Amino acid sequence: MHISTRTIRLSLAMLLPATLLAGPTANAQTQPATEAAPSASVTVSAQRGAVGDSKLITAAKSKVLSRHLASGCNFMSAYSAAEDDATQAYMSDFNLEDSASNEAERFREGSPNGDVSNQAVSSSIVADALTTTTAAAGGCSGADRNFAAGRHYIARKDKSLGEAFAAFDAKEYSKAQALATVAYNKIGYDEAALMLAQIQLYGLGTPKNTNEAIVWLRKVTEARFDPMRDTVAFNPKAPEVTTPRVEATLLLAKIYLRGIGTHKNPAEANKWFANAAKIGFMPANNTLGMAALNGFGGAKDARKAVGYFKEAAEAGYAPAQYNLAKVFYAGEPDVPQDLKLAGAWFDAAAKMGHAGALYAAGRMYDLGKGVPADSKRAIVYYKEAALKSNADAQSALGTYFYTGEVVTKDLATARKLFNSAARQGQPDAMFNLGVMCANGEAGSKDMAMAYVWLTLAQQAGHESAAEALKQVGPTLSLADKARADSVLNPKPKS
Repeated sequence: MHISTRTIRLSLAMLLPATLLAGPTANAQTQPATEAAPSASVTVSAQRGAVGDSKLITAAKSKVLSRHLASGCNFMSAYSAAEDDATQAYMSDFNLEDSASNEAERFREGSPNGDVSNQAVSSSIVADALTTTTAAAGGCSGADRNFAAGRHYIARKDKSLGEAFAAFDAKEYSKAQALATVAYNKIGYDEAALMLAQIQLYGLGTPKNTNEAIVWLRKVTEARFDPMRDTVAFNPKAPEVTTPRVEATLLLAKIYLRGIGTHKNPAEANKWFANAAKIGFMPANNTLGMAALNGFGGAKDARKAVGYFKEAAEAGYAPAQYNLAKVFYAGEPDVPQDLKLAGAWFDAAAKMGHAGALYAAGRMYDLGKGVPADSKRAIVYYKEAALKSNADAQSALGTYFYTGEVVTKDLATARKLFNSAARQGQPDAMFNLGVMCANGEAGSKDMAMAYVWLTLAQQAGHESAAEALKQVGPTLSLADKARADSVLNPKPKS
């Protein structure tokens, strides 16, 4: 019996990861696997600082008259640095917010409209009335300043949000719910509303109530949009970082995607993923691309999928780069095959450390498909992917060590690689491990396990496994048959 060598390395019998959007495509056995939709692993716990972190509620505690603190301020008013969150954030980074030259002068909490002793009209009531006319034309009135000052005073004294986070982390959910409710009623923290939604949705210390969870989530998603606070500044090295608004949007998408407490609604889920994408959460673009590619929540549209993937790919999101490469590699209706583009995007994702892309790029060099054939370079990619536990790369690398092509022949290393890949369900690796067990290569001869691995390879669709089983089956002793059967058909635990 001979081990499957070149056919393994050139085979693309990749097992598609489970995805909530759709099953494997028809060409799953001949093309690189498409990245699973990130929606399958969307989390709803906001990435935040430690409890008590001042940055957590910077907006509410700021004494700068920001428009998100005073709803009467009109977006069309004349520019004022005192009302510009971007200016404030920049100056804060350089510790300039309290300098004498600070254009964005902070007002006093106790006298938000200035020192009345220096005003021609000392009454704050009259002063407020005089500034209201200006506000109507587009500006922040005295009432806005008073409101922001009062809100700041409450936020400065309030500890309910930090205490709510502490209780939630300690799994004291009833206490967390009470404190988060207080925090929201006092200040209207998005973080508090998001926590209350999670508590209701998952029934943490209270009966599950999806409708109530949706109410809380919409309080966040429908609040006045603040570009500085609500938009995600995407960072490829930390792609899952979100804002409370994005968290709430993703959780709404998850509710309709999985049918949590309601009917599944793919179209509604896509709508919320689209909302997340609009405010900068690039993984949502990848999910939308998967949806369009597989016809989830609408008609299949490969060109639309490419648009979604490309936006996230150009921002540096590796899974989208990989999926975009996959589309160009295979070709789709309305999207012609382009191996040069496929190779470029596989390489981009590989440089980001994406295991699937590392394998795919290595395979292109191995085959000389779209690029000059280069086995040495292929091995470099395979090794990097194998170290990231990519089963296909482990199997491909194993064949090189088995045959001694390019690298020094090492059967022990080959068997270890086949074993690792086989345990992840890689068909070629299961077949090869079975052959090595039957031949006693780089280890003891074990006909029972040879039969097991060859059987599993056959079940996975390996074309040579059936013939191999005809050779191995008759050689099994009664003890071997019993042991093989115990592995293939384990008795249920009582």
